[in-house]
Amino acid sequence: MKIGIISDIHSNIIALKACIEYMKSVPCDEYLFLGDYISDTPYTRETMDYLYDFSSNHSCLFLRGNREEYMLEQRKIIAQGTEKGKWTWNSATGNLLFTYRQLDEKDFLFFDSLPITSRYQKAGFPPVTICHGSPVSSRERLPAEGENTKKWLKDIHTDYLICGHTHLSGELEYQGKHYYNCGSAGIAIGTYGYAHCMIMEDVRMNGKMAWKPAFLKIPYDNKQVVQDIKTSGLLSKAPWFVNSSIQILLTGADHSAQLVGLADKLAREAGEQDFADEKYWREAARQLGVPDYR
Repeated sequence: MKIGIISDIHSNIIALKACIEYMKSVPCDEYLFLGDYISDTPYTRETMDYLYDFSSNHSCLFLRGNREEYMLEQRKIIAQGTEKGKWTWNSATGNLLFTYRQLDEKDFLFFDSLPITSRYQKAGFPPVTICHGSPVSSRERLPAEGENTKKWLKDIHTDYLICGHTHLSGELEYQGKHYYNCGSAGIAIGTYGYAHCMIMEDVRMNGKMAWKPAFLKIPYDNKQVVQDIKTSGLLSKAPWFVNSSIQILLTGADHSAQLVGLADKLAREAGEQDFADEKYWREAARQLGVPDYR
C-alpha cells in the first residue's frame, strides 16, 4: 500500500500538480493532506477548486493547518463588525487579506469541518498519528531535532507521527517510534525549484508490518510562480513578507519568521504597538538580507 502525503501547499498549484502527477504515476492508493492549503502565492481559488475536484475521485483525508485557522478567525472578526484585528494591505497582513478575498462560503465550511490531528489506520497496517503542527496545535513546530518532538513521540499512542508546518522534511527515530515530516510542497525551505512531499509504503520488518517513507523532491516551474506573484498584485499588497517568500522560492533561504519578529521588535523599540508601518519591515529586510524583487 502506498500513501501520498502532502503538506503546506500555500496556494502553489503549480507545485501541487507536479506532486500529484508523480504520485498518480506510482500510483498511490490514498492521499493525506496535512493543511496550509492557502496563502503566500496567488493561486488560492485555483488550488481549492483543484483539491475539491481531486478528492471527488480519490481517497483523501484532509487536516486543518494554521493558515486555515487564520482565515476562520478573520471571518469571525469581520462578522463582529469591529476594526481591531482586521487585515489591511501591508507587509504584516496583506498576504493573508489577498488570500481571504479569494475564498467563498464552501471554503470556510470546509476549513471549519477539518480536524487538526487524526489517527490514520487501516486493517492490517500500523496506526499513524497525523497532524499539521502537533497533535494539539496547528501552530506548534515539531522539528526533527526538537525536544518537543521527542516528547510527542513518547506521549502518542501510535508508533508513527507524521506532520508538516516546519517546511523542512526530516525524520527521527526515538524510543522505537518514528517521526516523519513531509516538508512543504508549495514553499520548501533549503532547496529551490522543487516541491517536497512524501510517499509512505508498507513493508515487513522482523516479521511485522511497518511504514517506510520516501522523501520526494519534485521539480516544478518556480520562476513562473514568482512571475505570477508579481503580475497578480500580491507582491505590491504585502511587499516585504512576500519578498521573503520569493527569496525562499528562488534560493531556498528562509528569513520569514525572523523578518516578522525583527519588524515587530523594531516597531516596539520605536514605541509602536503594531508593526504595520513598512519602514520597520524595510529595515528588518535590510538587516536580514531579504532582497526587494519589485
